[in-house]
Amino acid sequence: MILEKKVHVCRKCQSEKIVKNGTNGSGSPQYHCKTCGAYGVLEPRQDYTEEEKEIMIKAYQERSSMRGIERTFGVCRQTLSAWLKKRQNSSHPLRAR
Repeated sequence: MILEKKVHVCRKCQSEKIVKNGTNGSGSPQYHCKTCGAYGVLEPRQDYTEEEKEIMIKAYQERSSMRGIERTFGVCRQTLSAWLKKRQNSSHPLRAR
């Protein structure tokens, strides 16, 4: 039998002197580095790339429902809504008449 041991290191200083320090709001375990004093999760969730965002926004503009996009792409409706609001505010500023 082959056993693999995974050693976690600090993402900032690469030190192995880390200890568990509770959980964050989403339930992921938080860690504290004794060497550099950094706090955080070991494997943070990856953000969506700009290309992925554009694909999802284009799907919405082609009259797909937000719930349909949520099921298809696995993105939360609130996240999609925030992207749409941000895009609307940056693209078309309101003008006073």
